[in-house]
Amino acid sequence: MNTSQPKTAQNPGQTPSTRGFKINPPRRVSPDEAIRQQNVARGLTSLPLETDLLLKRVADGGFSGQFLADAFISAYRTDKPFPHSLGGLIKLDAEAFRLFHECLHVRHVSGWSDDHLYSIEQQISAIVGGAA
Repeated sequence: MNTSQPKTAQNPGQTPSTRGFKINPPRRVSPDEAIRQQNVARGLTSLPLETDLLLKRVADGGFSGQFLADAFISAYRTDKPFPHSLGGLIKLDAEAFRLFHECLHVRHVSGWSDDHLYSIEQQISAIVGGAA
């Protein structure tokens, strides 16, 4: 009998090397690191919201202004559906497309504040007359 390796309590006939795996102790991950790992797994880089530009584009109106207003409201208010087809993305210029992407990630960017997001929502609602 080989006594060079201790037998396990769960399986007295098997030594740790014959079970085929090693259990590592749990490690603690900071919230920022967890978000970073999640973004890497999703293949995304979250962009911080360009608030002033978003509000300007919403105020400019038109299709992209309403699309962006609805995108932000839907991303912020998780119970508010987005009322457009995502096919509408082809109508957006590069800047509006980037702002749409930023709206989708408002809660994934490190340091986000609910008070700040609420303030943006209120400003958008005032611009579009509560139609968002």
